[in-house]
Amino acid sequence: MRYIYLVAACLLSGCSTQTLHIFESGLDDTTRQNLMRELAQREVNFRFTSLPVPEKYDSARLNIAPMTSGERWLGEVEAAVKAVGFESLTTSEFNMEGHRYTPGNAGLYLVKNRAVQLLPNLLFSHQCDDALQLQLNQRGSWEQVGSHYQGRWRYEGGHLTLTWRENDNKYPYQQVYSEREHSVQTLQGPKPAKTFTRIQLAKRPVPIFNCDLQVIFAN
Repeated sequence: MRYIYLVAACLLSGCSTQTLHIFESGLDDTTRQNLMRELAQREVNFRFTSLPVPEKYDSARLNIAPMTSGERWLGEVEAAVKAVGFESLTTSEFNMEGHRYTPGNAGLYLVKNRAVQLLPNLLFSHQCDDALQLQLNQRGSWEQVGSHYQGRWRYEGGHLTLTWRENDNKYPYQQVYSEREHSVQTLQGPKPAKTFTRIQLAKRPVPIFNCDLQVIFAN
């Protein structure tokens, strides 16, 4: 579903103050409070919205109306964004997902841990001889539950990559999984599920690398 957010409040009311409309996903309470403080200190007029961030957006993005002037204002917004932990701010006059802004308005999109939001933190072995569990941690590390195997994970473009290194002197092993969303039949009826099918079929030293992974959602 496309969310069209046309901001025209200032045109209708005749106000001249530049307003920053903030869309956020994954911000914790501390980051949100720090952002509010930073913007207030820089005298940036802002308001949070309840609409979702488009899926194509990640990190920090600022959408402005064409011919927007005010380099100082843009600099203050960028400084506030960097002060709360974002490395950079992408500014564009081009809008995506139907988000449009009139002069005097701009949209700030802040996303933290997009991959964590898309992935469950616990996956179960599927099409496998052993019943194994994979724990995904928010800071990009993984562990095979109940074992000493652990490493790093990356999620991009519908592919999950797990990396494991026996020690610093050894070449790392990887397993790449392709993601598929579907439904499965359970005792409680059909339920949504995600299955991660391994791409590299050669046997790996990490047991869970030799299994597909799956999660079935309760709702």
